This record gives sequence, structure tokens and C-alpha cells, in this order.
Amino acid sequence: MGKITIELPLDINRRYQLNSVESATLLLQGLEASANLVEENPDTPTAEDLADVRAAKRARREKGFLTIEQLEAELSL
Repeated sequence: MGKITIELPLDINRRYQLNSVESATLLLQGLEASANLVEENPDTPTAEDLADVRAAKRARREKGFLTIEQLEAELSL
């Protein structure tokens, strides 16, 4: 059995076990592609950015959309 170590700047721990060569190969290909994408695009959103986007989407689902008039009033424009 081989192992992959990924160090993340997050306080999370995960463990996965793959039992087929095909699944492991697909995982490795995806990790390599993702690593290359991040290296080639240093402006890739951070986890904090993604959390902000998720929070905004959740708020939109819960509260609905604002009209332009509501937005202007909220921003005192």
C-alpha cells in the first residue's frame, strides 16, 4: 500500500482508503491536475473566499434577492 500526504492550511483531518488501482489512478490524476492548476493560477480563490461565496449563496436562498431599490436603500444611495 502506498500513501499520499497532503498538508493543508486548515484545521481538518481526513483519511480515505482506496481498494482499486483504477480509483487510486483517478485520484492521483485529479490531484496532479489540481496542483498544476493552483500553481499556474496563483489568484485561485482561497478557502476563505469560497466560504464567503457559500455564505452569500446560502443567504440568497434563505432571504431571496434584493431589488435594486432595496439595495440602494440599504447602502444609503
